[in-house]
Amino acid sequence: MKKLNVALAILFTAVMAGNAEPVYSGVVGYSKLEIPVGGRLIAPVFIKPVVFTGSATISSGVLTVPSSLTPNALNQTAFNDRPNFPKYYAKITSSGSNEGLVLDVVSNTASTITVSGASGLSGALSIEVVPHYNLLDFANESSGLLPYIDAVTFYDSGNGKRTYYYTGSGFVADDYATPADQVVVYPGSGFILNAGAASSVTMTGCVNQTKTLVPVYAGESIVAPIDPSGITKIAVSNLGSAMAPYIDAASAVLLDGSLATTTYYTDGNGMLNDSYSVLDPNDVNTPKVAAGNGFIVNANGDGYWVQSPVIGK
Repeated sequence: MKKLNVALAILFTAVMAGNAEPVYSGVVGYSKLEIPVGGRLIAPVFIKPVVFTGSATISSGVLTVPSSLTPNALNQTAFNDRPNFPKYYAKITSSGSNEGLVLDVVSNTASTITVSGASGLSGALSIEVVPHYNLLDFANESSGLLPYIDAVTFYDSGNGKRTYYYTGSGFVADDYATPADQVVVYPGSGFILNAGAASSVTMTGCVNQTKTLVPVYAGESIVAPIDPSGITKIAVSNLGSAMAPYIDAASAVLLDGSLATTTYYTDGNGMLNDSYSVLDPNDVNTPKVAAGNGFIVNANGDGYWVQSPVIGK
């Protein structure tokens, strides 16, 4: 049983900005996801409170902003004994072909934010800066996970996979030793959780209010709506925009613990079921994506799933 509670907007100050404008979080709430024995796909349904929003100019991967930022407040992790991950991302919110693009933050000064993945981007734009959701967040929000039995697996570009194990308080790599709490779960993505017992995760945060470009990689990817409602219709999800007609497949993971899937295709216009019949969005029985669930997409090429915001600003 999914529980969802949404409250009205509350105000968060920009903790990383010395004199920036206050940042409004938007609609906040919580959603409880049940985890059956066997496991399920898990994807964040909220984002964390935005810590900066405003105009910027980008050149050579550096965003110059008018506000006075706290230097190094947005830096990625800097461990000597484990892989390092970004702690924040900058999302382009201005209109255009790059609207919704998520760029990992590497570092910042008082007036600049250095990002990765921005090759070829230049000029004026609008951005928001948001803390990443990571495995420690998932551990803190979970109840009933089994230490050193329950594991999460990420699907990376090039058909790469990474597995991490729950320790009772956080996560470690598959060597059962290297701390992995800082591992990022990207917006619109997720992981497969293998669970030895029934458990749950109660996610909290802010409802996404901006467009998001979710990467779909050649090979296998895990993608999911950033939506706590659980009423996203597959027929109108726009997932087909990231898929090749009749070739690429999007497999929704069942929530009964079997980790079996139901497969969908696209004809280039709408979504199709596994018999290649068009899904009718007006059919009361049209399939939906449950909160926190998503798809394993098998694609022949790289692309983006263009996700509209749950609630527009």
